[in-house]
Amino acid sequence: MLIKGPGRSGSAAPVCLVCGKQMTGIGGGLEVCPECIKDRWEESRERVLAIHSRSRKVFDLPIVPPRAEGGLSCNLCLHECRMGREDIGYCGVRTGDRAAFRRDGRSMARVSCYYDPLPTNCVADWVCPGGTGAGYPRFAHDCGTEVGFYNLAVFFEGCNFNCLYCQNWSFKKTGVSPGAWRSVDSLVQEVSGETSCVCFFGGDPIPQLPYALRAAEAMKRCCAGRILRFCWETNLSMHPAWLKPMARLSLESGGCIKADIKAWNQRIHEALCGCDNRRVLDNFSRAAEWASLRLEPPLLVASTVLVPGYVGEEEVYRIASFIAGHSPDIPYALLAFAPHFCLEDFPTTSRNQAEACLNAAKEAGLRRVRLGNRHLIH
Repeated sequence: MLIKGPGRSGSAAPVCLVCGKQMTGIGGGLEVCPECIKDRWEESRERVLAIHSRSRKVFDLPIVPPRAEGGLSCNLCLHECRMGREDIGYCGVRTGDRAAFRRDGRSMARVSCYYDPLPTNCVADWVCPGGTGAGYPRFAHDCGTEVGFYNLAVFFEGCNFNCLYCQNWSFKKTGVSPGAWRSVDSLVQEVSGETSCVCFFGGDPIPQLPYALRAAEAMKRCCAGRILRFCWETNLSMHPAWLKPMARLSLESGGCIKADIKAWNQRIHEALCGCDNRRVLDNFSRAAEWASLRLEPPLLVASTVLVPGYVGEEEVYRIASFIAGHSPDIPYALLAFAPHFCLEDFPTTSRNQAEACLNAAKEAGLRRVRLGNRHLIH
């Protein structure tokens, strides 16, 4: 990625631009060490926000959520953008044009899709019907892996977070992304007789969630009487009112909500993603209440990427404790980190960090913990 800043060149360990200490074992992409982000936020904030600003300007995305007086209000996510006619929302999808506001992300979406044969590289494949046969015969075609069936992966090209380590950041490149604006009907027609699950991800489905829900309901009607699971991979920052229909579709179909909890500490979360995590955690608590209605296959699955230096043992222990407080049987996947986007100078997750985080999650009381992306561990 082309976003550069001080402390990112050379082979020596980068230096924190707040405390002046070397940041050993991590990259310099954030320019501020994790300790200063947590303990000296007022001094760190300006530098962190400058990185987010640069990372968005190159894609002509708004630096902050618009707040136009008298503008159109979007309630899909925590940002609650208020857009004038010429404004674009923080997600890059919604705009202040009234005709487009009623259409984009509702009847039309910036979306692409493809088929993955099962078992697929899914954060929930170790507990879901497609990967394990959980819920057979109601929710799965086989008591084991659904070989011969497919997942329809629906990629929404928009996101309301600005994660500095996003692995799919290329969707932000105007005119380069392979997706196109397409109708609900055109997406529904992608479902084949061998499709046993549909996963909405991205980016994130939240900026175009009304479209995703309409498409899922239409697919459900077309495939009545056969197995078709609906899953969501999301940062969970939607308005709470939008979470309920998502959960209902997954609950009834045997699908799941894959909640990506980026960090526990609000400052670390804001530094990595551009916003705090209060809405994320509140919505996780709501989803956890519904998860008790169907224990197998699990309705709710959590995951966290182990960002070297910033999301480690302490963060994982706190997240896992929070999850276990709702239920010790909610599956939790720890994902090894790969350098992307603005954190391309970071190393991958070390074996020591991965093992320490696994132990921390189990010590916090969770019974179902897994390490994913093991091929990235060094």
